[in-house]
Amino acid sequence: MMSLPRAVALGLWLGGAVAAAGEPAARPGAAPEPAKPVYIAIARDKAPLMFQNAQIGELAEGQRVQLLQEIQGWSKVRATFGNNWFEGWVRSAEAVPDSLADVAIKVAPTRPAVAYRDPVTDREITLPGHQFLEVRVKLEPSEKSPRQVFLKFGNEETADLYLTHGRGTKVLPYAFVRRVAGMTRPVFEREEKRQTLTLAPGEPLVETYVFPVPFRAQDFELVIKDTVTRVPTRR
Repeated sequence: MMSLPRAVALGLWLGGAVAAAGEPAARPGAAPEPAKPVYIAIARDKAPLMFQNAQIGELAEGQRVQLLQEIQGWSKVRATFGNNWFEGWVRSAEAVPDSLADVAIKVAPTRPAVAYRDPVTDREITLPGHQFLEVRVKLEPSEKSPRQVFLKFGNEETADLYLTHGRGTKVLPYAFVRRVAGMTRPVFEREEKRQTLTLAPGEPLVETYVFPVPFRAQDFELVIKDTVTRVPTRR
């Protein structure tokens, strides 16, 4: 049975006291600044979530959890399941940073189009009151970049890839490029609402996303995880 190292188990009880002892004293009358939450993504399906020597749950590949502490190859996390959350430990090797802060992101200039031609069926698609914006994104990983990035865009509440315009109106992708093993030409995927990107230092990765935007919409920005990049447009 997999069990936590003794130091990790001890950290379950002493972690709060150790953290408090290491913090500098706040200035009199000054409100302490809340620490910014750090998140990681689970890189293995059905990763065990442990508490002491017992498994209390499983985490799905790509699931986003809050990182609370790291000790001897283990990460203490807070995981949300529906309306409930649990704290436990996962192996650090089974998670990756849920951030693109160490990845250079560039967006190619683009132009809105009234109709979008599906490259698979060659059918021309239109949406009443909308036009399409094709956004090509170049990701340039560094040595500090995560080796995998898990993107979800099935609904507005949990999406971590989307387009904004105007006063922050959020638009989810209509379609995106999906690369299939054994096929030389990529295809546009409309049904699948998640994506796993594999990043390698020195190997740029180019992805293409298509967004439906209202006529006269402007000031577009692409949000991927914790990054925001302006989308240059030509009229």
